[in-house]
Amino acid sequence: MNKGITRRDFIRGTTFAVLSTAVGLSAQDAKNSRVVLIRHPEAVDENYTFNAEVIQRMFDEAVARLFDTPDAVSAFKAIIKPGEIVGIKSNVWSYLPTPPEVEQAIVNRLLDVGIKKEDIGIDDHTVKTNPIFQNSTSLINVRPLRTITLPASAES
Repeated sequence: MNKGITRRDFIRGTTFAVLSTAVGLSAQDAKNSRVVLIRHPEAVDENYTFNAEVIQRMFDEAVARLFDTPDAVSAFKAIIKPGEIVGIKSNVWSYLPTPPEVEQAIVNRLLDVGIKKEDIGIDDHTVKTNPIFQNSTSLINVRPLRTITLPASAES
């Protein structure tokens, strides 16, 4: 029985995906949603330590591709304007938290487009009572990185 591509096949290697969500769009727009998949072998080492520089480059490449812009700053300028208050909804789930390196990659680009550091908040469980989230004009939902290292025998 052919089961097609498995979840493990999909996330094999180090994977960083940026998903375009079709919330509130027409059915035709939803069909045109895009997924950008970026992989880099040095994003995480054998001790599961994330490489912040590589993560930033992966994030920038994914965002630029998703928005068809020359760079991530241009993409962020198209969706976030100076003076906005931005809440970054992260994930602190103990089994698969969002790495701080991913959160920082987003913060770096927000700062680049003119968002003040004090107008950026990162939170998970207390977003309902967090003043940044209560006053936010933009929300960014962040998922953890997915990594997997398979033994050579499992890859065949």
